[in-house]
Amino acid sequence: MLIDRYLPTYDVTEVCETSLQAPPDVTYTSIRETDLSDRVVSALFALRELPLRIVREWRGEHHPPPPATVTFGTMMQEGPRWVQLAEEPGIELVIGSVGRFWRRDYGGRPVTAEEFIPFREPGYAKLALSFLVLPSAAGRTILRYEARTVTTDETARRWFRRYWRLIRPGVALVMRRALRRIKVEAERRAALPVPREAGV
Repeated sequence: MLIDRYLPTYDVTEVCETSLQAPPDVTYTSIRETDLSDRVVSALFALRELPLRIVREWRGEHHPPPPATVTFGTMMQEGPRWVQLAEEPGIELVIGSVGRFWRRDYGGRPVTAEEFIPFREPGYAKLALSFLVLPSAAGRTILRYEARTVTTDETARRWFRRYWRLIRPGVALVMRRALRRIKVEAERRAALPVPREAGV
């Protein structure tokens, strides 16, 4: 898998899979384009960011409203938090992020795809997300979503372990719900009638 190039070893991982009735190409397109807006997920992130929101309001800082739609495609376009690490079109997409995720503001450290592998600055964690599409039997497709995290030193590892114990159930829930939305969208697209060419 492409993710093995970027995080072959890691401190923690979380994996979710789903089987869907849609071709691999439709499934892969849906990974980038599915609207992931979700009340439960939004509530979890709002709870996670509540201390930061309170601090901003106390300082009189403007808190931007959440975007109307959220997709994995737009996530990589809207700021430095995420970077596309690698892609094998139609098969696997890998995106990454570096930060101190246990901090209220996530402690983001913008890096390029080329900087991700050699990044070793103390006190940080590196996160890689992989979406893998595999053909299955009877015209079905397997969609695999994996999140791996590795820390750059022992201090970061201690902080991250405490944080991970708290957030792991929420991470699993977010991943499962994202897969569910992608599955629904891919199956919807697969069920649409194929447009007939003019004169046919």
